[in-house]
Amino acid sequence: MNFKIIPYTLAASIFLSGSLISQPTLANQPQTTVKSIWQVFSSQEGGFSILFPGSPTVTKQKIKNKTGEIEVNLFTVERPQEDVKYTVAYIDYPEEYIELLKRNNQVEAAIDTGKKTALENAKGTLISEEQMSLEGHFGKEVNYTKPGDKIVKQRIFLVDRRLYQVSAETTTKMQKFLTKSISGFCDSLKLLPK
Repeated sequence: MNFKIIPYTLAASIFLSGSLISQPTLANQPQTTVKSIWQVFSSQEGGFSILFPGSPTVTKQKIKNKTGEIEVNLFTVERPQEDVKYTVAYIDYPEEYIELLKRNNQVEAAIDTGKKTALENAKGTLISEEQMSLEGHFGKEVNYTKPGDKIVKQRIFLVDRRLYQVSAETTTKMQKFLTKSISGFCDSLKLLPK
């Protein structure tokens, strides 16, 4: 094999020809950054913060139950382009009711009743459930399907006399693309300091 040595000046002129030199980048050139749609949302009244993909719509509903009429506070972001809905809801129960639950060790049973009611109202089919906690407060995660090819991940926590529900609902088709976003949303719930 014969190797030829190219004189240094010839090699340098080939290497430095216009096709091989890139344009210099200036340090002060503006950089384009992509802003995330996920933003921290805080509710002082609700005592929580969470990541939402946009600004939530806030609504209140009155519902009747065994303890009388209670108000449900809902915070919702719907993203039709992804066929997904993210919701945080909270309900404040009367102090006496919560004391009765705690005295009779019925907190877990009350959350199970709430889970069962949610499944019945949604005509849902349970996929899985597991116990979890939110900053030391008992809760459960429930995954279920419902009519219309929908799948729901819901977490329920009892914090003092307040019941929190965090849920994400999408189609079974879109769920595989949104698994990380849905888990991130549910995991981001934090209690605000009192």
